[in-house]
Amino acid sequence: MKKSIRRLLITAASLTLVGAPGLTTLSASAQEGTIATVNGTEITAADLYEDMKEQYGLTALRAMIIEEVLKANVKDVEAIQKQADEEVQTQIDELGGEEMFNQFLAYQKLGTIEQYKYQIFIRDMLQELVEARLEITDEVIQEYYENDYQPNMEAQHILVDTEEEAKQVIERINNGEEFDAVAKEVSKDGSASNGGLLSPFTTGQMVPEFEEAVKSLKNGEMTQDPVKSEFGYHVIKTLNNGEKQPLDKIHDQVVEAYKQSKFSDSDFTHKIVGQLIKEADVKINDKDLNAAVEDLIALAEQKDEPKEAAEEEKDQAQEGEDEQAETSAEEQADQEAEPAE
Repeated sequence: MKKSIRRLLITAASLTLVGAPGLTTLSASAQEGTIATVNGTEITAADLYEDMKEQYGLTALRAMIIEEVLKANVKDVEAIQKQADEEVQTQIDELGGEEMFNQFLAYQKLGTIEQYKYQIFIRDMLQELVEARLEITDEVIQEYYENDYQPNMEAQHILVDTEEEAKQVIERINNGEEFDAVAKEVSKDGSASNGGLLSPFTTGQMVPEFEEAVKSLKNGEMTQDPVKSEFGYHVIKTLNNGEKQPLDKIHDQVVEAYKQSKFSDSDFTHKIVGQLIKEADVKINDKDLNAAVEDLIALAEQKDEPKEAAEEEKDQAQEGEDEQAETSAEEQADQEAEPAE
């Protein structure tokens, strides 16, 4: 599930954009007729529509507008829908069937399988449009590499309850047993079934003791002393210690990381969607729902502050702080120099 989990996290970008899944069929209730009768009192379709509009109207209309705008701008809607269906089916198979997958979705609060497919569909359309608008030049990638890029770390581990158990694990592996096999046999971590293999992680995602151990080892090395954390005792094998390699050796990885960083930037992605909505000339006839996409349009209309101006403003603020600190230091020196009465 390593790849699938990474993709699942990306879904958060679409969730924040269109809101909770499964609210895009509101208009289906807006039809004539009586929906139900209670003690002689009729509940009409219009009543239901008004109630649903009050509770879910803004979220549902927002989702419907965004979906239509994205579909109008991607290259092949059917291909993206097929891709989303296939990805979800792969995840279902990897987790052992629909029953297990439904439990997983419920735990993650992602709705039903069909609702989850919808989120994947929205996410993939959004990602295509975001990537199409990215400026990927040598200068951009170099700046990202120097200032923001954090290499992934990768590791296997075996988690046990006591230091003695961990020492026995280290001895067994040093005597020739396979790390994967021992992990499957004795590790109490959820990664045991996968030979102790963890999904790639970056700085701050693991407890400090674990991260420090991974960084301290060369790739392929295993800890020779148990690593204690709040979870127990770890035996760790480092696959990638996160050391930053020269850009020319990992250029493609850095480009991919840059793309994902921009896709995860909600202001950046939402501004693109807001611009597409402006270009689509969306008109909302129900005054109660006028605010459905106002924030996205407002974001699109914001002008980007030139980088030079932002840096100049930052420098000026720093100069002001330095001057204030210097003045305070001078005043303190003058006070100390005054003779005590």
